[in-house]
Amino acid sequence: MDIKTYISSGVIEAYAMGNLSSEESSILECVMKNNAEVQVAVFEAQQTFEKLATEQAIEPASYLQDAIRSKLEFGNAESSDGKIIPLNQKTTTKTTTNNFPLWMKAASVAVLFGLGYLGYEVGSKSAQIEKFAQNNTELSNKVSSLEEMNTMLMNSRRIQLKGVEKHPDMLAEVYWDSSNKVYLDIKNLPAAPTGRQYQLWAIVDGKPVDMGMYSEKKNGTIQPMKSVEKPQAFAITLEKEGGNATPTMEEMYVMGTI
Repeated sequence: MDIKTYISSGVIEAYAMGNLSSEESSILECVMKNNAEVQVAVFEAQQTFEKLATEQAIEPASYLQDAIRSKLEFGNAESSDGKIIPLNQKTTTKTTTNNFPLWMKAASVAVLFGLGYLGYEVGSKSAQIEKFAQNNTELSNKVSSLEEMNTMLMNSRRIQLKGVEKHPDMLAEVYWDSSNKVYLDIKNLPAAPTGRQYQLWAIVDGKPVDMGMYSEKKNGTIQPMKSVEKPQAFAITLEKEGGNATPTMEEMYVMGTI
């Protein structure tokens, strides 16, 4: 299917209304990212819904006057002698302070209800579109982040850091790419006690080099650390919060050589 057929298929309108499945939405977002024409079409669809309030007007139908009059004018029935028979014999005086026709009053009420409903519908659609745009931005950011992470993982060397003798079941992984960037993925380490923090070390020329602290408060387990050239191994120790200048060997949990 070419792009023009795809745009005219109705998928963009369904996307703007939030009626697509997650799988279909993911496909469209992938197409949007790589095709400016589709991006423009989605933007225009969103703009159309936002302008719905001003582009659509309600005009009462031509038959509305007679229909409302036939429903509401109950006092025009005449007796057999042609005289009007009031419903209440004791109260026959009509109030004439307002000469606005009854059918027009009823029509006004009907139109107000109609406009109120339209306003609600438009407001609801605008809120949905605004929320959708926000969710779409967040999803696009997540997709971009995942794509960057995937590229990093594919172009990096993975080093397994296995538990030392005191902690045999512990496990972590380090990714080291060609530009010397390092990423840490903790697989199985207990939560650091209060006031303590895990610190990553690289062994370069037989000496430990500080690679930064692992933060459990950050989103996601894979975290970027400091860069390093020609590492021979990596290790993780449990240190005071903020880290130490040299590793506490008794608190080493995992280690892995390159």
